[in-house]
Amino acid sequence: MKTLSFRNPPDDLVCSSNQLGNRRGGVIIVMSAAMMVMILAMAAFSLDVGWISLTKAQMQNAVDAGALAAAMELNPYANQEDVEAAARQAAGEIAALHRAGDKRSVSLTAGNGNVEFGRQTYDPDTGETIFDWGPDARPYNMVKVTAEKRKIETGVTTDDRRLPLFFGPVIGQPKAPLEAHAIATFQPRDIVLVLDYSASMNDDSELRSIGTLGQDAIEDNIYQMWQDLGSPTYGNMGFWPDWVTVPGQDVDFDVTWKSDEVYVQKTGSRKIRAIYLEYANGRYDYWTMNRNSGTWKGSGSNNGQRITSAWVNDGNEWEEFDFYRNSTIRRGLGLNGVNYPSSGDWDDFIEYCRSHSNNMPWYDGDVYSAGYRRKFGMLTLINFWNKNKPKHSQTPDLWRASQQPITALKDACDILLDYLVAVAAEDQVGLSIYTAADSHGLLESGLTRDYGLLKTISRQRQAGHYHTNTNIGAGMNKGRIELENNARPKAYRMMVLMTDGLANMSSTGASPRDYAIDEAQYAAASGIKIMTISLGAGADTGLMQQIADITGGKHFNVPGGQGVAQYTEQLKETFATIASSRPLKLIEVP
Repeated sequence: MKTLSFRNPPDDLVCSSNQLGNRRGGVIIVMSAAMMVMILAMAAFSLDVGWISLTKAQMQNAVDAGALAAAMELNPYANQEDVEAAARQAAGEIAALHRAGDKRSVSLTAGNGNVEFGRQTYDPDTGETIFDWGPDARPYNMVKVTAEKRKIETGVTTDDRRLPLFFGPVIGQPKAPLEAHAIATFQPRDIVLVLDYSASMNDDSELRSIGTLGQDAIEDNIYQMWQDLGSPTYGNMGFWPDWVTVPGQDVDFDVTWKSDEVYVQKTGSRKIRAIYLEYANGRYDYWTMNRNSGTWKGSGSNNGQRITSAWVNDGNEWEEFDFYRNSTIRRGLGLNGVNYPSSGDWDDFIEYCRSHSNNMPWYDGDVYSAGYRRKFGMLTLINFWNKNKPKHSQTPDLWRASQQPITALKDACDILLDYLVAVAAEDQVGLSIYTAADSHGLLESGLTRDYGLLKTISRQRQAGHYHTNTNIGAGMNKGRIELENNARPKAYRMMVLMTDGLANMSSTGASPRDYAIDEAQYAAASGIKIMTISLGAGADTGLMQQIADITGGKHFNVPGGQGVAQYTEQLKETFATIASSRPLKLIEVP
């Protein structure tokens, strides 16, 4: 067996435990120092990065707010240079309320930022949105606000507006350039107009409104309607109502009936030899004479009595002129062989003008109050159509005439649609009217960007077009369903509801008023805001206010007791306000 033996190491390889410990300690110190430098560098870097991020976020908040403020000043109908000035001022004032890093407020003055204006338009053919910037994009519907911190070199001087850093100078980056921008435009809306096309929407074109608007105003409006219809005449009737003159058939006399008197004029060689008058009280008078003409009426107990017929004698024979026989009046008005221009016949109109009691068909005391008692003319014919034959199926051309207040409503709709065209904000609009032929509402047009179509539809509808009553809830129902089913996911959903009267019809078991309130609750649950407009003294302003409040909308009241021109202007202003009071949004342009 061998024995192992160990030799002693050389002296230069021998070290003590103390020496080894000292050597390890030195290495750790060096490594620790290096790590500390790295940690401090990372801490300094993190601090500067946080400082940059904070400042960037502050600048972004400033430009977001500034862009939205500037967009609120956009107006397609105003002078666009004035719009630019107002928008720049608004953006600057709002941005200045925000801090940005080393600055107490964000400045958009030259070198610190910019405000630019543009226009976005939708191309229905390609389905793309086109973005244009600069003066050629007027009128503007888009604004871009930029805030920046950068170095400005003019070639002579340098203005360094970059953000100062805390530890950046250590690595040769004492400042950091920053920029933030925001673009604001109008949020697309899906709007359904829910409009009152009941028969009361022509009340201001009827003689019934003389007490409110004055006789001159009413008659001027009816005269305008007559001109709108092409100034038609039928038989020998002119525009202004007059007494009827009936030519004799068996005797050569013309007899003019003036209700409680008659005027007789010879037209041939024979003279008037006798007159016999019958009155509404069943009595009569009789005269003999030898005259060419004259006026006869009741006397004594017959004074002021309505004459129902006159018998005239020429010395050879008698002829009766029965003023309550429609054929007699038609002959006097020259209407025999003349087609009645709408549904019904001339007898309806004759009885309307002649009726003397509210127990009789077509009786209209307003005609009497206006001074046209038992007179015939285009004025009273148009008044008859407005009051008794308003439907399109009854008088199909009335939509061409300036019925009020429905024409003011149509004009106001045009204002709204023209505004939407001008701002090109991708709004869609639908049209629901009440009341339809089936007593419910009718969606005349679903949501569309074809505003011309909507104008045409609204123009070609008349007061009481389908139905005379007012089913407000039904119109709201059609509008709500269209928005629920077809509104775009990101569009702002709105309903514009207008009425000039009281809800008097319902499509459910609820009362007409409660039906409208129920529909407002359903709209609110669907996130649909309703703007309501009440027009005239007869409107239920309380209901309109309640509907607006339920949905978070706004109520506009156009009061009664004023002229057509006044409420037309107020309606236009109301619709313009609704058109321009639109939500804004921030977008990114590709």
